[in-house]
Amino acid sequence: MDVLAIIDKVEEFQPKVKTRPKDNEPLEAYSGKTPAELRGMLYTMLKARRVEREEKLLLRKGYNRFFIGCGGKELIDVCFAQTLRKNDPWVGYYRNKAFDLHRGSTLTDKMLEAIGDARGPNKGQQIPAHPGYPDLAVLPQSSPTGGHALEAAGLSEAINHPLPISPLSHYPGGAYPTDAVTVCSIGEGSTSEAEFGRAVFYAAFYKTRFIAAIYNCGWAISVSVEEQFPEGDPTTPFEGYQRFGLKIMQVDGTEIKDSLARVAEGIEYTRSGKGPVLMNVRTTREGSHSGSDDQSFYMDPVEQDWHTYNDCILKTANTLIEDGVITPGDIKAMWDELDKAVTEESQKAVASFQPKTTELIESLVYTYDFERARETWKKYRDAGGIDRSEKYRQFHEKGYFVTPELPENVGPMTMRFAINYTLFDLFMLGDDVILFGEDVADFSGHMVEEIEKQSKLKGKGGVFLVTKNLQREFGNYRCFNTPLDEAGILGRAARHVYQGRRPIPEIQFLDYMSPAYQLLKDRIATTYQRSGGLFKMPLTIRTTYGGYKQGAGAFWHSEGNLGTWMNIPGLLIAVPSNAYDAAGLLKTAWACDDPVLFCESVALYNRRDWEGVPIETPVPDIDELIPFGVAKVYNQENTDIGVITYGATFQMARKAAETVREKGINVRLVDLRTVKPIDEDAIIQTAKDCGKVLVVTEDRFPGGAAATISSIITRGEGLYHLEAPVKLVTAIDARVAYGVDGDNACLPNVDKITAAIEDLHDNY
Repeated sequence: MDVLAIIDKVEEFQPKVKTRPKDNEPLEAYSGKTPAELRGMLYTMLKARRVEREEKLLLRKGYNRFFIGCGGKELIDVCFAQTLRKNDPWVGYYRNKAFDLHRGSTLTDKMLEAIGDARGPNKGQQIPAHPGYPDLAVLPQSSPTGGHALEAAGLSEAINHPLPISPLSHYPGGAYPTDAVTVCSIGEGSTSEAEFGRAVFYAAFYKTRFIAAIYNCGWAISVSVEEQFPEGDPTTPFEGYQRFGLKIMQVDGTEIKDSLARVAEGIEYTRSGKGPVLMNVRTTREGSHSGSDDQSFYMDPVEQDWHTYNDCILKTANTLIEDGVITPGDIKAMWDELDKAVTEESQKAVASFQPKTTELIESLVYTYDFERARETWKKYRDAGGIDRSEKYRQFHEKGYFVTPELPENVGPMTMRFAINYTLFDLFMLGDDVILFGEDVADFSGHMVEEIEKQSKLKGKGGVFLVTKNLQREFGNYRCFNTPLDEAGILGRAARHVYQGRRPIPEIQFLDYMSPAYQLLKDRIATTYQRSGGLFKMPLTIRTTYGGYKQGAGAFWHSEGNLGTWMNIPGLLIAVPSNAYDAAGLLKTAWACDDPVLFCESVALYNRRDWEGVPIETPVPDIDELIPFGVAKVYNQENTDIGVITYGATFQMARKAAETVREKGINVRLVDLRTVKPIDEDAIIQTAKDCGKVLVVTEDRFPGGAAATISSIITRGEGLYHLEAPVKLVTAIDARVAYGVDGDNACLPNVDKITAAIEDLHDNY
């Protein structure tokens, strides 16, 4: 129903005469809310509807480019906002305008948001109704819903986690108190996403303080709820979880007394620690899904009438009038005041519109700054007061390491040991560092507590033993196993960040990142930009990548497709080729404020040489970090051929360079070390100095990292110094076939690199 029609109907309402209760008198029928509070709730509901009306007007005038309605959801929004504590985190979606306003967002915020103004809280980065307000405990929103439920459940778990948050954290002491209730509001259509099911599972499994409020208007765009769930009820798939503490509630989101009572009941239940809550909240849809939809095309006229006459604002106003809480005249005065205020704010915003610049947008994609990362590292190191020499002596006595020496004094080692040592050093920085994933712990289940039995077993510590002894030393709260659920791993990790930790989740193989792709691409990597710089995401995602597993990798364990991940704005990517770089880059990744995909080549974990060329190195001093975007150039004096690569193929290139040196070909080698950011200066300088460039990657062509590297050369100054076309040796456009012959046929190898170098040298 149009809001102006509501005001007219309210003015016509003739209630029975009632004595007006005192403003500060708690009313039992309204769950103890006072008339003043109730009038404030109605005021916010009207404000949200008036803002929505203004957005439609701005759309018609060309100032607003997109509209998505919140009409019909205002009552349940303000009931939550009125009943929750101010520091209970809200993980919402694009129908929560009334919640934002009742918790404290301003008309200025909403008008700037509507027109995409650079001065808005999120600096105009998202379409309207996608805010994030750290000071109001409203987390940043995004359009791909469903994933936010998994993050919300993860946040409730992170808040419930027993380890304290350091005063050094980006949220000192933790963003939210340990008894905070995390609420996820979500449309009934989005509960069909796989992430929602996992969210309910994790909340029930860990018995967290979590409410999933399903705003059920009966329609996901034009798909009826009858075609989505048994009995048209999105809670039915989860009835079995009631055995484990899940409370399922049915709420009439059009009736203020029922909504207030049920919301208070749900909050009290979960805050007491009894378990999570799943609410099916019946709401109306006062307008179509969005400005591009028209529900009159597909909705039964009888159902349209139901939505119209059950409008929560109309029903709330009439109920409050009936009970003497407010008069029709009061409501008309409210509306006139709001109408004037919104009109003025809208006109002011439009008249002073500040457009976004390319520079502003680019500044919001990454926070990375090497000096700031070093400051973060130093801050934690200085506060730790750890005697590392004594610690490593103890670790040696416990059998974790073969020597009591500090890692930097051990001498050359394989990459696996370098990463394991570095993880130990990271864990010694404090409880903000936690690591979890599939098989990462030494022990699982009841064996976690069986210390005597543990002493007789080697323990797991990762399928490649990279995380070995971390759980044994630092406990199951800091290093623990997860279910086989990549989306769950990253969703939970992101919310540990929102609580103030710097987690290190592990995805066992890059091949299996796919289930988490949406969370990584659309939520984790966009956090800084979509929030307008209000929220950061310091998150290091360790994963193995690539082939060369003696032919055992095949389709599902050989992916080196970094080009896929390079194409995600906001995500940094490190690919070390040796122990020294692995240790230095991992410390930088942990200390920076962006999400980092830290790619570890399985082929390099335990290799001491590559076909006779030694590849073991020492590790850097504890306080030496390696900057991202700075390649390491070997044999810089050589200018016959420049080979640009990273990771395992760098070691192959070393062998190939040694082979062709016997034929008088002098090769410069460039190890990029990170491909996001990528060292464009080193790439271009190599082209200028050498004139002939070979790019080698495990990634495939077309697309892939090699295409990006070659285009850096050919798009500008480097092109004019080339004496031959840029030559590529990449994986073929196929998944890796089984067996050593499959590796040889599908992937770069020393022979292919050697042949390519010789071809460049001899034929151009």
